[in-house]
Amino acid sequence: MQIPRLPAAAVAVALLLTATACNDDSGSTNGPIKVGAINGITGLFQTPEVPQSVKAVFDEVNAAGGINGRKLELISVDDAMNPQRSTEAAVDLLKSKGVVALVGSSSAVDCGLNRAAYSKAGVVSIPAVGVDPACFSSPNIAPVNPGPFNLLTANLYYASEVLKRDKVCLDYTVLPGSGSGIEDSIKKWTELTGKTLAHKELAITDGDPTKYLVADKDAGCQAVLYNGVVGPYFAQAKTQGMTDTAFIVGANSYTDASAQAIPAGLDVYAGTEWQPYTDTSLPGNERWSQVVEKNKIQKTAFSQGGVMAADLFVQVLKGMSGPVDRASVTKAFKSMQPITYPMVGTPWVFGPGDTHNPVQGSRFVKAVNGSWQVLPEGFIVPAKK
Repeated sequence: MQIPRLPAAAVAVALLLTATACNDDSGSTNGPIKVGAINGITGLFQTPEVPQSVKAVFDEVNAAGGINGRKLELISVDDAMNPQRSTEAAVDLLKSKGVVALVGSSSAVDCGLNRAAYSKAGVVSIPAVGVDPACFSSPNIAPVNPGPFNLLTANLYYASEVLKRDKVCLDYTVLPGSGSGIEDSIKKWTELTGKTLAHKELAITDGDPTKYLVADKDAGCQAVLYNGVVGPYFAQAKTQGMTDTAFIVGANSYTDASAQAIPAGLDVYAGTEWQPYTDTSLPGNERWSQVVEKNKIQKTAFSQGGVMAADLFVQVLKGMSGPVDRASVTKAFKSMQPITYPMVGTPWVFGPGDTHNPVQGSRFVKAVNGSWQVLPEGFIVPAKK
């Protein structure tokens, strides 16, 4: 699938951004430390809990005196997954607001549209939720999650190597710009295991899922990976009698509501990018749970990413000496040492490289009686057999 062309207006805004971003004041060394974020609050990909959780961490730091007496100010902009709004948001944050960094972004289109501008402006972005491939292949962006493509490879690996299913299939909805990432994830799984998909459908819609499930049955699928709307799909899977099929849902379906919507008798799993949020006793989850409960923020995996991104940003800033501005913050992240954060499978580091995908490993949960049960394997990092 090719990445769709941007509207002319969005291209114009993006060109304006790259031409002007490096001419701002790069963040004042007095007053609040301004931090930006581009989030999906409305539109197809909604993550309102992410900026809420970042702000909650910043409020906690501010209440304790801030960073050397300076308060952290989060400026979150909703791009509604609209290309023009996303590029306009980046212009505003970099040029007008003079942010020192972006922390906790969760837009599905931000990285691909604004990666060049971030590099030109000399600003780092630490997304809470990296979505498109550009989030993991840009010199100035380093997400705190493994990403949907690493997770897809892990899900395929779990199906074939842990659950030992021979015929693995894919029923997926492809977000704009994600097609190449999905194909690369499948290719990586094939290289690791020597196996190929028995059936693949990359145009799943929210309508009647019967034709997709019938096609899966006809192909003899023993495991099906699915990332669409849960309720109708699994109701029809039950009607089709697919009780012997292992289903693995995408990260977007790892919610309490999804577990409750899955009919009894089906074999349904979910791969997680962080420690499973439904068990607050797991390492790292106690800290996150405390933050979101205190601030009445929805408990989701994405809010875990918000707390983690904010915590990492604060830790690096607290280790800095001298003024805190865009240049010094970027230098600090480019030269930092890895930070072990117990909510994820591997240490996180920004560093000087041209690509950044520091967090690896996924944990798995299973839908049991309307809730998610954490499985015992720990973080699984796909490796060649």
